[in-house]
Amino acid sequence: MARVGSGTRRRSIGLLIVPLLLMTAPAVANAAPGTDPGALVRTTARSTVGVVLDEIPTFMRDRIAESLIARPASFWQERATRQLQLTTYRLVFRVAFYDEPKQQLPLPPLSLWQIQLTGTPVRQTYQGHDVVSVGYAFNSVLLSDAVSPGVSEPRLRTIGGKWVEPFQLPLDPDFVMQRTGFACLDEAEFPFASVDSGEVDQFYDQTCGVEDGLSSEQCHNAKTVTQSCLEALRDHIGRVDVGLAFERIPWDPALADQYRYGEVTGTEPDLQVYKPEFAASRVTYRYIHPGSCELVEQAVGASGWRRLLQFATVDENVGNTDLTIGGVDYALTGQQGELDAHRLFQFSACHRHYHFNYYGTLRWSGSGTVVNSKKGFCLQSTGRTSNRETSRLNNPFADCAFQGIAAGWADKYAIGVPGQWLDTTALPVGPGIRSFRSNPRGFICEGTFVDANGKPIPAGKPVVWAPTSIRAADGKPVEAPLCRLKAGWDANNVDSAAEVIPPFGQGVITEPCTQGEIGPLRNCGFGAQPVVASCSPGARTTITLSTPAGSAPQVVRLTDYSHALKSSIPARWEDNWVPLRPGFSDQPYRLANFIVGSAPRTVTFTCPRPRDGGTVEPGGTYSMYTAPVFPEDAAAPVAIVRVR
Repeated sequence: MARVGSGTRRRSIGLLIVPLLLMTAPAVANAAPGTDPGALVRTTARSTVGVVLDEIPTFMRDRIAESLIARPASFWQERATRQLQLTTYRLVFRVAFYDEPKQQLPLPPLSLWQIQLTGTPVRQTYQGHDVVSVGYAFNSVLLSDAVSPGVSEPRLRTIGGKWVEPFQLPLDPDFVMQRTGFACLDEAEFPFASVDSGEVDQFYDQTCGVEDGLSSEQCHNAKTVTQSCLEALRDHIGRVDVGLAFERIPWDPALADQYRYGEVTGTEPDLQVYKPEFAASRVTYRYIHPGSCELVEQAVGASGWRRLLQFATVDENVGNTDLTIGGVDYALTGQQGELDAHRLFQFSACHRHYHFNYYGTLRWSGSGTVVNSKKGFCLQSTGRTSNRETSRLNNPFADCAFQGIAAGWADKYAIGVPGQWLDTTALPVGPGIRSFRSNPRGFICEGTFVDANGKPIPAGKPVVWAPTSIRAADGKPVEAPLCRLKAGWDANNVDSAAEVIPPFGQGVITEPCTQGEIGPLRNCGFGAQPVVASCSPGARTTITLSTPAGSAPQVVRLTDYSHALKSSIPARWEDNWVPLRPGFSDQPYRLANFIVGSAPRTVTFTCPRPRDGGTVEPGGTYSMYTAPVFPEDAAAPVAIVRVR
């Protein structure tokens, strides 16, 4: 519901609202008698993936390149996987990229990918960039019903049909946001400040260009850009042209068995928490102004600096029937949909779109309890988590005007979406359990729509709405469709994970690096004990820093400090692009980011200003986090030797 990869829907705004109808038929079109029971589509690609060394001090590059060349094949295969994941956005929202009729064409789930290196890593100059790179080949097979491949791509209607989807991808899939800013990130229709450097695959759009101003209806809503995506890739990373090939191949039962994937719990729609994406979490910090949307909607406990535990929530439909939710006036056309007409979706004056307030519950249980009501605004099929005959490649929920989750698909909420968190600021350090429960009130029909007598509604007939005990803002009752929920419908709607709340000052950047990240742009591997220093609030401040003789070069990240929390703010690299909009922070969190080598380094930055009147946060204090440029080197202390 809070979008992950929905930006290209800006080209679909204004579609007619479709009345909410019962969809009792299986999600797949039946094959004609005597034909294949499903379809197989082989997917292949050849590409090159690399590590860009441009930000590394020149004298270190030979040693680091040798280390990269010696890495095992798995290091490069994982990097190739991250590069190919950047095809996700275009393939899921493919209908918006073509004038002719084309629909979704997602790759199989990650566990079904095969990636083989086609050579050995080498150091080279690529489009003017110093890189270590290697070629690879990708192979997998899509398994679906017999009809939808030809609906998604007309050239795949028949055996032997072929199609190549064109992509321009970054040679190095890491640090795309750090290197190119917002140039390749499509923010359209996302909540403001959703983009995250660790989730570029959910926003990556090679067609983004330079636009006049900012708008939620185009690529760029948070920050303007001066280059198109393709120009930025060329100048700052290196661009790889990749043709992702799809070929309809003859039905083969043994091959289908090899690639069939995904749980099925029955014929009726059934939501289940998608565990692979629920597992990851992180701790970040945000400054919340009085009157901000997060505070108005009670997503945080108070204004000021907040320590937030963020994690993704993904609901997949493991039934064999599409889960239909219905129409809503998402684009504010004045053409009311059933969901807003019955107040199941209610207008948020703060966010300027309709909210579904009963999507789910985020909870922390430990030495203290925190609960956050997960609000959504678009339940949409944004990822195909299955690979089976009863899950189409295309789905009818292409934009937020008509919402639902197709059989074998999932509605994804990425970690970076605002409100996708638990506010742990008031919690003590220590262990606990974070959990998520979707559809806690059963307002989404995981079962069969019925009439007032409890009888199933015939296909094609409108559902019957009935008042609930909940009152909307206008005092009228929230209404929900009558539904006979399937037995045990909510047993798989919850998941939980053990977690530890860290001390203030620690967060995602102080966690170990897990993907081989190197250099000054990374958001991991920084020391957990930053230096704290004072300066004149709002003034330009110049400092000189040095490291002990013989030390390896160190990355220095200057960040904000909270007097209320008595804590440094462990800012990510991207936490430097506000202020941009009323209700958000008015001062960067990351003040500067640079390397200190064998010679002293002098830098100038703006000292943190007072916030919200300065009573609680007077400014005048900054923090200094450090890490070795190359994580295999030893960390070394960085001293401030001069201030002016």
